[in-house]
Amino acid sequence: MEFEDPEIIQEFVVESAEHLADIENQLLTIEEAGANIDIDLVNTVFRGVHSIKGAAGFLALTTINKLAHSLENVLNLMRERALVPTTATVDVMLRSADQLRTLLENVSESNSVDVGDFIVDLDAVAAGTYGEEQEVTEDDEIEDVELNADDSLAAAEALIAAMEASGTTCIQSMPTPAKKTKKPAAKRTSTKKPAAKKAAVSKPAPKKAPARKSAAKAAPVASSLAAGPPAVAEPAPEIASPSAVPATIPDPKPVQELAAATKVNAESNIRVSVESLDRLMNLAGELVLGRNQLLQTIATGETSGLEAVANKINQVTCEMQDAIMQTRMQPIGNVFTRFTRVVRDLSAKLGKQCQLDIQGKEVEVDKTIVEAIADPLTHLVRNAVDHGLEMPAVRQAKGKPSQGNLRLRAFHQSGKVCIEISDDGAGINVDVIKSKAVEKGLISQDQATSMSDRDAYRLIFMPGFSTAEKLSDVSGRGVGMDVVRTNIERLGGTVEVSSKLGAGTKIEVTLPLTLAIIPSLIVRASEDRFAIPQANIVELVRVRGTEVANRIGRVKDAEVLRLRGSLLPLVRLGDVLVVKNATNLESSKISDGAINIIVVETGQLRYGIIVDGLFDSEEIVVKPLGHHLKNCRSLSGATILGDGRVALILDISGISQHAELGTSNDVAACAAAADAESENVAGDTQRLLLFDNSPGEQFAVPMGLVSRIERIKLSQTIRVGEQMLLQYPASTLPLLCLEDHIESKPRNEQDRLFVVVFETNGREVGLVAPILHDVRSVTAVVDDTTLREPGVIGSLVIDGTATRLLDMFELVLTAHPDWCQPKKEAAGAEALVTRILLAEDSKFFRNQVKKHLVANGYEITEADDGQEAWEKLSADPDGFDLVVTDIQMPRMDGFEFCATLKGDSRTAHVPVIALTSLAGDEDVRRGQECGVDDYQVKMDREKLLAAVERLKPKSTSASRRPLQTVS
Repeated sequence: MEFEDPEIIQEFVVESAEHLADIENQLLTIEEAGANIDIDLVNTVFRGVHSIKGAAGFLALTTINKLAHSLENVLNLMRERALVPTTATVDVMLRSADQLRTLLENVSESNSVDVGDFIVDLDAVAAGTYGEEQEVTEDDEIEDVELNADDSLAAAEALIAAMEASGTTCIQSMPTPAKKTKKPAAKRTSTKKPAAKKAAVSKPAPKKAPARKSAAKAAPVASSLAAGPPAVAEPAPEIASPSAVPATIPDPKPVQELAAATKVNAESNIRVSVESLDRLMNLAGELVLGRNQLLQTIATGETSGLEAVANKINQVTCEMQDAIMQTRMQPIGNVFTRFTRVVRDLSAKLGKQCQLDIQGKEVEVDKTIVEAIADPLTHLVRNAVDHGLEMPAVRQAKGKPSQGNLRLRAFHQSGKVCIEISDDGAGINVDVIKSKAVEKGLISQDQATSMSDRDAYRLIFMPGFSTAEKLSDVSGRGVGMDVVRTNIERLGGTVEVSSKLGAGTKIEVTLPLTLAIIPSLIVRASEDRFAIPQANIVELVRVRGTEVANRIGRVKDAEVLRLRGSLLPLVRLGDVLVVKNATNLESSKISDGAINIIVVETGQLRYGIIVDGLFDSEEIVVKPLGHHLKNCRSLSGATILGDGRVALILDISGISQHAELGTSNDVAACAAAADAESENVAGDTQRLLLFDNSPGEQFAVPMGLVSRIERIKLSQTIRVGEQMLLQYPASTLPLLCLEDHIESKPRNEQDRLFVVVFETNGREVGLVAPILHDVRSVTAVVDDTTLREPGVIGSLVIDGTATRLLDMFELVLTAHPDWCQPKKEAAGAEALVTRILLAEDSKFFRNQVKKHLVANGYEITEADDGQEAWEKLSADPDGFDLVVTDIQMPRMDGFEFCATLKGDSRTAHVPVIALTSLAGDEDVRRGQECGVDDYQVKMDREKLLAAVERLKPKSTSASRRPLQTVS
C-alpha cells in the first residue's frame, strides 16, 4: 500500500505509538483494581484509543480503524461502569493492543491483515458473552452434515440435467459432497484458542440454504451454459459448498517479515523539549561568536588573546556536549514497565504467584542502551520467575509466603548505571551447577572440587549450559544466558550473580551511562596508542625498580603482582594485542627501572595491565571498528585523538577472556601460592606509613589506624600550656609531638608539616609527622624488646633502616591519661568473666592483642594456630564465649578454623572475630562464607574492643566461674 503523503503517515505512527506506549501497564492497573474502577485511568486509555481510531479512519487505514473501534467500545463500557474488568477480558484487550502495535509498526501492510478474530472477541466482551460455552449435541451435528450432503447432491443433479438439455458432454464422475462446517455457536466458548493464534484461520461460512432451494441456485448456471462450451470450464466454484471456499483475505505475515516491509518505526524518533532546543540554539550562537573571535584573533596575529578565546570555545563545547547528550537520555522505566506484563503472564502460565517491585524508574540512560538492554533483561526476568521462584505449595512448605517477590532496581553508582534483578526464591545450588558442568564436559571433576562459589555461578553464562531437566518455551533451551552476557559486555557492561541457597538470587548488571563519548586514559604499547575507559580503571601502580623482584613474580607461568597482601594477575598489553616490536617485562621499565601497571576491573575480576607509557586522560568519541577488526574481542572501538592519531579502545572484559584470567584454576593457583607464601614468611604483612621525626630517625604507623593525613602550615598551630593544637575555623585538634613523649630527637623547624589523624575513645588526635616518606607493605619480624618503651611497640628493619613501630594508644594514654579509662567488668560475687579464645601464630601480635583484652577485663586462652585452637575448643565447647582468630596461620588457617567451628553444632553459636593485617575484599567475602561475624585490623585496639563488646554474650554460661578480683 502506497501513501500520498508519507510524512503524515509517519506522524500518525509516532503519535499512535505514544498513545500505546503505556497502555499495557494501564490495562494491568485496571485489571488489578477490578470493580473499583479508576475512571480517570480508563478515560486516559479511552482517549488514546479514540485518537488512533479517528486518525486511522481519516487516513483510510480500515483495519486499524475497526480494531481500535472495537477496543474503544469495551473501554467505553468500563468507564460507564457497565462492564467490570476481569482477567479474561483484560487478556483480550491486551492481545488487541499488541495487535494494534504490530499493525502500526507495519502500517503499509495493515489493511491486508485479518483482525476478524480480535474484533469478534472484543465484541463478545462488550456484549457480555465472552467466555460462555454453548452445548452442541451430537444429533445437531449429524443433522447438519446430512443437510449439507442433500444440498450438494440436489445442486449436482440440477446441473447435470441442465448440461444434458443443452447437448453438452456430461461430467464423468460425480463431485464429492463438501462437508459443511458445523454451525458456529451463538456464544463464544471458553475453550477457544486466543485470537492471536488464529489469525490465519478462515471465517465460518454462513448457514447453508435448505435443499429445496438448490434447483433455483443452479438455474443461473444452467442458463449460462447455453452460450457455448467455454462456459463449462469452471462450473464447480459456483456450486461448491461455501465452507470449502478459502478466505479472500491473505494470512498475516510473520512479525519478522512485516518488520522488513515498511520501516515506519516510532523508535527511530525521539521527543525533545522546546526548552532543550532553546538551550542548544543559545549554545550554537555562543559557539559561532567564539569561532568569529578565534578567526579575528588569528587574522590580527595577537596571540595574547588566543588562550582566552580557546577557553571560551572549550567551555561552550562542553556545555553543548552535555546538552546534546541530555536529549538522548531516557528513563530506564521505559524498559522496566514492560516487565509487569511479562511477570503477570508467565506467573499465570507456570502456576506461580509473583509480586514485581520496580525501583528506580527515573534513572536515565542513553537511548541506545535503553533499547539494547531490553532483551537481556527480559531473559533475566523470565529466568527469575521460572528458575528462581518456587511453586506456592513448595514455598509454604518452606515457611515462606505463597507469593514470591521479584525486585527490579536501578541506581547510579560511580558514574555507571547498576541494575539488580533479585528474588526470594530457592537460590542456586552450587553442587548442581558443578555436576551439570562436569556432565557436559565444561570442566573437570578436579576443577569442580576446587572451584569457589563465585566461579561456579559464572558457569551459567557458558554456551550450552542449563540445569533444566526438560525443554520448554520458557527455559531449558541451552541458549540464553551466554547471549545475555555477550550482549551486556558488548555495551561495555558487566553481569555478576550472587545467591544463597534457600534465600534467593541476585543478578547485578552494570552499564555505562552513554556509549557515544567516554573519558579514557591514553596508554602506549610499543609505538601504538590505546584508550582504556576510565570506568574500568581502579588505580595506577608504579613499581619501583628496586621493588620489581619482590613485587612481581610468577605463578604457573603467569605473572602476578603482590599488591597489599593479595596476588593480582598481570597481562602485558603488547603480548595480548601482538603489537609489533612488543616489549617484554625488562623493556617495559622506564629509565629509572620502574614499571607502570594499570589496575582494571570488569565485574568482580581485577587484574593489572603492564604498559610502556602513560599519556593524559581524554574524552574520546567512540567509532565502530572496521570489518577487519570487528571480531577482535580485545578491542571495542576506535577514536581519533586530539593530535589526529588513531587510538584503539581496549575491551577490558575481552582482554581478560583472551588471557584466560579469572578461571577456577588461576584463582586456585593464586590462592595456593598466597597460602604457601604466608606459611613461609616469619611475620605478617603490614601496611605501614613511614615518616621521619628528624633526619635519620624513621617511625612507622599502621595504616589501618589512620583516618586521614593533612598538610598544614606551622602558623595554623598554637600552644596552650604543654598542649599543641591545630586550629580549625570552628574547632581545634589536639596534636602529639614525639619528642614530648618518647626518646626522640627534636624535629627541625619548618614552615609546613604533615599531621596523621587517628581516632581513640571517640576523639580525634593528630600526630605530627614532619617528613612523610611512603606507605609500604612490609613483611618483617618485629623486635619487641630492644627499643621497647611506652608508645613504641617494637622495631623492625625496612630497606636497611631501623624503624620504630608506634603504639598510638599508648602515646595518647601517656599524654592524656584521663581519656583512656579502660572499661572493667562489674565487680562483685555475681560478676562473671567473658572468656575469649585467641588464635594467633605471631607471638608479637598475640601478646599485643592479649594485652588490650586483658586490660579490659577479659580472660584469654591462647593458641598458636587454628589447629590448636580447635582442639581446645572442641575439648570444652561451653568453655568460651568468643573466638578471636588470625587468618594466616600454619596447619589450619582462620578460614578453615571458622568453617570447622560453625559446622559443629556444639560450637556453631560462638561468635568469631577475624584479625588481619590487610582485610581485602576477597578475604572479607571468604570470611563471610565461612561464618566470620566481624573483621578487624590487628593494630586497631579501639575497634577490636568495640567489636568484642558488641558480640560477646549478654549473659555468660552457668558454668563460668566468677571473675577473680586481685587486691
